[in-house]
Amino acid sequence: MLHHSFSILLAASLALSACADVGDAPEAETTAVESIESTSETTFSGTALPLNPDNSAIEWTAAKITRTHNGGFNTFSGVIYLDGETISGIEITIDAASIFSDTDRLTNHLKSDDFFDVEAWPEARFEATSFEPISEGLDGSGATHTVTGTLTLRDQTNQIIFPAIVAVEADVVSADADFLIDRQLWGLSYPGRPDDLIQDEVRIWLTMNADRGIETGPEEEQTTD
Repeated sequence: MLHHSFSILLAASLALSACADVGDAPEAETTAVESIESTSETTFSGTALPLNPDNSAIEWTAAKITRTHNGGFNTFSGVIYLDGETISGIEITIDAASIFSDTDRLTNHLKSDDFFDVEAWPEARFEATSFEPISEGLDGSGATHTVTGTLTLRDQTNQIIFPAIVAVEADVVSADADFLIDRQLWGLSYPGRPDDLIQDEVRIWLTMNADRGIETGPEEEQTTD
């Protein structure tokens, strides 16, 4: 009996030690929007440049005990605001129903009310409002700026702060980021099966590129389809 119990504990320990994970990335500092002093609509300065659908992407990695899953969103639109030679803001609207993953079964589950509930909440939004330069080599990640913004999923909005590589060049403006968020903070609380629990950490990759010389208003934003 003692040997049997030890075998169960050993098997459980090995299973936990062999858990899949999302990999290493900085964790976004997250604050509920109700705790932020001002939640008024942001007005950005500068020229609105539409995201280039050919080289912009919103991708994610999530994990449960048995495996890691990768995915993203196929359809989103947005602009990067350029004030002189400085990015002053980014606005992105995401079609929640365009979420995809590496299995059809998971994709369909993500669209249900266990996760994104895309029928009730068809849009997600990201808005970046601040880009603070980082001293070279300060965090070891190669990031050039600390970005502050808000992310809205399932009609729940949190402020997030994360590092990014921001570049303003002669023909293109770009912002690339790789960071972790806690899905529970946006009401994505489905735990998974008792023997295959889902991690709370989700890794987000943002690849945002806009061509200079192309201007747009919010009503003219382009989609990535």
